[in-house]
Amino acid sequence: MERTSHESIAEALKLLEEAAIQKKDEVKGLLSGKFTNLRNVLRENEGSLLDVINNAKVQAVEAVTHARDIGVEKARDIACDVDKRVHANPWPYVAGTAVGGLLLGYILGRNRK
Repeated sequence: MERTSHESIAEALKLLEEAAIQKKDEVKGLLSGKFTNLRNVLRENEGSLLDVINNAKVQAVEAVTHARDIGVEKARDIACDVDKRVHANPWPYVAGTAVGGLLLGYILGRNRK
């Protein structure tokens, strides 16, 4: 009995589908095993992971606090330096502030039509 090309294609598709189902089950088993291993490793190392995260948090807080302290110190130094300069020669600063105020008033006071 001769088969038609349609029957041959249908049979080939059926074989492919069966092979895909078998491979799917194999892949599922492999992935399940891998994820089980990963879950077990994470559970075993959970305490050390929490310690690492807490240490990183403490270090980050210390770094931010240190940076803030340095920033405050530099701002004080700059303010002290500006204060000394203004007391030594105030007129350029008075003129600069007046010009800045005039420019700001002009920009904010013009019509926007």
